[in-house]
Amino acid sequence: PGKKQIACPEQNKDTAVILAIGQSNSANSGEKKFSTQHAEKVMNYFNGKCYIASSPLLGAGGYQGEFITPLADRLVESGTYKSVIIISSGIGGAPISRWQRDGDLNEMLLATIRNIRGKYKITEIIWHQGEADFLTYTTAKNYVKSFHSMLETLSENKVKAPVFISIATKCIQAGSFTWKADNPTAIGQRQLVDNKRIFLGVDTDAILTKLDRRSPECHFSESGQLKTAMSFASAIQKVRSLN
Repeated sequence: PGKKQIACPEQNKDTAVILAIGQSNSANSGEKKFSTQHAEKVMNYFNGKCYIASSPLLGAGGYQGEFITPLADRLVESGTYKSVIIISSGIGGAPISRWQRDGDLNEMLLATIRNIRGKYKITEIIWHQGEADFLTYTTAKNYVKSFHSMLETLSENKVKAPVFISIATKCIQAGSFTWKADNPTAIGQRQLVDNKRIFLGVDTDAILTKLDRRSPECHFSESGQLKTAMSFASAIQKVRSLN
């Protein structure tokens, strides 16, 4: 409710089309609900229609806030792009195995991509995921293998945009797990960064404090959302400036 539909623009060289995928912190689970400060320039594409971007973003799980809208605003304000179209497809609690080839979320992802084919070309991919895999002890080797499996399916569907990933494993739940930064999932995430197609967007494990997360130190508070948005925006700006 309350979404304002607008005409979908044609894409040009100054139009970003950002695909945001992963688990809850890539979706609508943040404390602050944002609305774009650049109506008509920052849009949320969903099911063939465009809407002025605002939380919760259509296409992703959850009903709360997110960091993609302020990220898009920053890209416009910095002059990195003149307009941004957001395709949000994050799903809470989803381990990486659901995103790899033949996983149920991979099927959803490919259907989303086919839906925009011929209309838009994805320019950047945001990947923020890993907390579920930390909790299930996914090894670094398996995390890397699963990620590349997902990436291969994107390439096969002509999506070859740079991917900006997170180091994201911290989700402390009721004292059941002892979290440490040098855990297998985080190691796997670091191994993925090749600075050719896969770039580090943010290390939320490192830069977010307790104040940047809501209890139980999992989902982001407003400050955590903004820190994450600014880090991703800076990474995208840097890579785009080199191309």
